[in-house]
Parts: sequence; C-alpha cells; structure tokens
Amino acid sequence: MNTKAYAASVGHSVWFSQDQGEKWARAHTHLGGIYNESRCWCVSTHPAQPGVVLSGTDQGIYRWDPVENKWIHLPSELDSLQVLQLEQAPWDPDFILAGTRPAGVYRSIDAGQTWSRLALGNAVECSFINTPRVTSIHFDPRDRDTLWITIEIDAIWRSRDRGATWERLGNGLLTDDVHTVALIDELGGRRILVATEEGLHRSDDEGRNFYPVPVPQAPWPYFRAMVVRADRTGVLFLAIGDRPSGETGMLLRSRDWGETWADAGLPKPVNSTIWSIGTNVADPLLIYCCTIFGQVFRSSDGGENWTKLVRELGELRMITWAPTGQER
Repeated sequence: MNTKAYAASVGHSVWFSQDQGEKWARAHTHLGGIYNESRCWCVSTHPAQPGVVLSGTDQGIYRWDPVENKWIHLPSELDSLQVLQLEQAPWDPDFILAGTRPAGVYRSIDAGQTWSRLALGNAVECSFINTPRVTSIHFDPRDRDTLWITIEIDAIWRSRDRGATWERLGNGLLTDDVHTVALIDELGGRRILVATEEGLHRSDDEGRNFYPVPVPQAPWPYFRAMVVRADRTGVLFLAIGDRPSGETGMLLRSRDWGETWADAGLPKPVNSTIWSIGTNVADPLLIYCCTIFGQVFRSSDGGENWTKLVRELGELRMITWAPTGQER
C-alpha cells in the first residue's frame, strides 16, 4: 500500500511525504493555493476520498486536489478566522465540522461549499490565552447524531442532534483547559478519557461526572494529544510535555484501554511537547507523532518501536497519513 503523510505547520504550510517521512516537500504555489509560508493548523483525510486532503489555515479552508495536484480554496465566512480543527464524518465526507479561534464550530453538509455556525453558547474570553479555541472535534463512534467538541479553555461540549443543540460537560475536571477526549465502548460500558492541562480525567457515566486519573509514569501534568490505535484492541497513546510549548516531551502507551500506562520509548532527546499523533485504520500499525517544534517520529509496528526521522519541519500542529489517491 502506498501512503502519504501530511504535517500542518505554522509558517511553512502543509508538508507532504510519500516515503513514510524520509523526505518532505511542499506543494508549488505558482498556480494558486495555500501560500507556502502560511500558517496551517490542521489536516484531515477521509477513507472515501483517497488523495483528497483538507487543511485549515489563517485564511480559511483549502482542499488538495490529487488530479490537479494543487490546493483549492473553499471561500467562506471562515476566511477571517483561524481554522484549527477539521473533521469529516466517518460515514459521509460531505459532512464536515470546523473548529476555530475564537472558539466556534461550523458545519457543512455539502463538502465545504457552504457553512453554518452552530450555537454552542461557549465562553468568548478566558484566562491565560485570552481567546478560547477549539482543540478537538469527534464524531461519536456509537451514535451518528452525537458530536463532541473540546475547547481551550471551556471544557467539553456535546450535541446529541448533529449540532442543533449543545450541553457543556466538565463536572469534576480539575481544569477547563481541555485538549481532547477518547471515547471507548469496547468494555461493555462507555469510558471517556480526557487529556487536560492538569492531567488525565475519566468518566464512566456518559460524561455527567469526571474524576482525575493518576498517571505516575508522567513526570508532568500537561497532557495534549490522545488517540486509540485504529485497530481498537486496547492500545492508546497519550502525548505529554513539560509545559506548552515546552522544552521536552514524552509519549505514553496503554495496552488496557487506559487503565495503566508506560513510556512508549521515543528516541531522545525530545525537543518539546508531543503535540499530535497520526493513525489510520488502513494500517493500524503505522503511526506518526510530532513535537510542536518539528520533530517527527514513526512506528511501523503499532507503537512498539519508534524511529526519529531526520528531517525536522519547524513548528507543527498536526500530523496524519492516508493511502494515496491518483496523484500525478
């Protein structure tokens, strides 16, 4: 299987790699598209559209066209916002959610041609970072009508009607500075794990209440990215750092749905917080992670062993990969 990795950078647009991270390049922009020194915050792929990629930037949303080999701008009201998160419904690539700074959530049901802002009622100001921002978007794996949003700094938001109405969740969290959630249904009842600035939290009652979960293997409380490995066999990865953006970081691995954790063994030194983890159901054993300051690590055996890739890519905010399409 041929694959392509994508890394969204702050200042160098989107990096592409067709050899699992050994070499990286950016798209030429002489025919339009994302300016190659722009700030790109996120990338999103979908199994039903091989080779097609969405990217959120400081100047709206772009789609990579694998036939034309260029970025296509999707004009919208999001052009004046920082588009930090983009997620496509697993069952429908035309259903897209975008998360922004200032914190807002927008929905498209026509592949990004038109958008509507969803009425969360979230905070418009917050401490530390002044302006809240969306840090993750999740389509519920159990219920297609349920959506999950995390906001820094305004806790967790859930909709049970595809975004028409929302409820704020966070009772018991030590902080509203929430970065992501993991939704686990394989244990007979739903377990929700939450990565925050003040450590890991858990809910066993559908999000009504949360409680802190000790992770003694973590030398710092700043928890950032968290993913369930795509084969959903109980393996999770949790990214941490000494602080945002920090001077060092660590990747933890759980083999039992987050009950216990151990050092995943990234090669050292790690230069800052591990910021993003990329996995794909097309090959659950191929996993990438990156630091916010540009180091990229790859595992080809499901996270048992890791290689630090030679090329460092500046400031990164997201990394992912997908099977390739019909690029020329």
